[in-house]
Amino acid sequence: MNKNINTNDNSYIFQVNLKGMIELLSEHIYSSPNVFVRELLQNGIDAITARKSLDENFSGSINVYINDCEIVFEDSGIGLSEDEVHRFLSVIGQSSKRDNILEKDYIGKFGIGLLSCFVVSNEIIVETHSIFGQHPALRWKGKADGTYNLETIDLKQFTGTRIILHPKKEWGFLFEEQELRKNILHFGSALPVKINLIKATGNEVLTDGISPPVWLNPDSSKSELLEYGRKTFNINFLDAFWLRANTGEISGAGFIMPYKIQFTGSKEHKIYMKKMFLCEHSGNLFPEWASFVKCVVNTNTLKPTASRESLMENDDLKKAKKELNSVFKDYLRTLSLMDIETLEKIVEIHHLYIKALAVEDAELLKLFIDYIPFETNRGLQNFKSLRTYNKELYYTPSLDDFRQIRRIAGYQGYVVINAAYTFEIELIRKISIVFPETSIKKITPYDILSNLGETITDDERFSKFEKRADRILNSNYCKAQIKKFEPADTPAIYIASDNALNNKNIKNLSESTNPFAKTLQNFIQNKEMSTLCFNKDNPLVNDLLELTDETMFEAAVNILYVQSLMLGHYPVNEREMTIFNDSVYNLLVMGMKIVL
Repeated sequence: MNKNINTNDNSYIFQVNLKGMIELLSEHIYSSPNVFVRELLQNGIDAITARKSLDENFSGSINVYINDCEIVFEDSGIGLSEDEVHRFLSVIGQSSKRDNILEKDYIGKFGIGLLSCFVVSNEIIVETHSIFGQHPALRWKGKADGTYNLETIDLKQFTGTRIILHPKKEWGFLFEEQELRKNILHFGSALPVKINLIKATGNEVLTDGISPPVWLNPDSSKSELLEYGRKTFNINFLDAFWLRANTGEISGAGFIMPYKIQFTGSKEHKIYMKKMFLCEHSGNLFPEWASFVKCVVNTNTLKPTASRESLMENDDLKKAKKELNSVFKDYLRTLSLMDIETLEKIVEIHHLYIKALAVEDAELLKLFIDYIPFETNRGLQNFKSLRTYNKELYYTPSLDDFRQIRRIAGYQGYVVINAAYTFEIELIRKISIVFPETSIKKITPYDILSNLGETITDDERFSKFEKRADRILNSNYCKAQIKKFEPADTPAIYIASDNALNNKNIKNLSESTNPFAKTLQNFIQNKEMSTLCFNKDNPLVNDLLELTDETMFEAAVNILYVQSLMLGHYPVNEREMTIFNDSVYNLLVMGMKIVL
């Protein structure tokens, strides 16, 4: 590797392997080879912006010429002098905008954009003529091997810059008219400059540089916004609203999705930097609600990464996110005053996200709580209906518990909220604080069991039944109990606390062949057992009370036990499944013997 030595202090100057740099750009920095279109548009826009800083009446334009074997990006910008060519085109990382006091007006910054052209072309030709008349027109030819040459040419009638590319064989399709037009519009549809596509068949104006895009035009109507959203995302959005943030100088629009979105779903938006398309993945710019809102925004001052395909994670990004979060909340507040129907639709479809917002904002909680739906043992109901028609509400944080008790609880007069979903528990806690007049209590299957009919102790048949059933169930760390409850068509319910389930699991393990299994018995807490509660009013249970055949009785109890486990969504181990299968088999055999 060549090296330059400073004889004063023996310092070395880094030399760059351009071929390696190009591979780095194509394989790691830029996600797609078509970004060269963005970089060429950016160079043209920045050159025109520089000329406008000298003449505010100058408008400028970009012409893109397409021929069979080449494309030419031509701008009417400020142009380059010979000294600037050597400094800016031939030094990697040296940007012509880095030290400019108007840097915020330019898109480019890092001085590596032109290298993206080497991904699709082996040679870059730059023809440039500075607007300052004392500088001659120049042609710079740079090659992928790191060499370049410079010559003076005659461009008397032209000021600005042309960049000429010939495609590598594998990227020839990017130079075709249809693909080139698509990429120019993809990156540059919002740019405030006229872009012409000039081909053999004539001149096509791709952007007029005058009319702002719908999503940046404050005079656009909601119907125009929704139509733009439909064409852009191919979605008939539910609603649209404006997005503004001072930090980052952000402006744009948000579009409400018309259907449910997974909470961990992909968050794809359209982010523009100084009206040049930047990326679809916003990183941490938008809060959690953005999962059900498609956003199209432009930022003038947030910083891009070197690839200009994402935004830098910094304090400004965090501040902008906070402002956008407030904007969305204000939008919802406005709907609560001006458009209740749309608000109800949004909450109905996206209540999971609204719950997340309400958890962190007490004001929003008060504003939207009546519209938020909850799953209960009496179906899906909004909170207004729940608090209006019920003096007391109950909730269970366990989905298995909810499934087990929802039917029984309904017959006992309880309204139980399924709080097993994301944000539900925290939301209920906040409701209890913000609305102290609303009684919401936690409930468990054991609470339901204790509130069922009284245990019957004055009838010898029942105590005898429980003792017979206990002898069968105790091996499963379960005990029997008879109570009267509704609905009568439910013969038995299995109820177990966490301690009881843990004790059952420990007992099962302690009976295994593992040599250390016996020590697990020491971890059984309070000898607490689960309960299989039999329904006194159930016809099958009444028949079991009179059944004297012990084999049939054992088979029936085992079947009811395992059935209750499954109905309560409790795990059924291999031993219990074997007992169930054997019991069904025994009953079938005995039934056939009776018939025969």
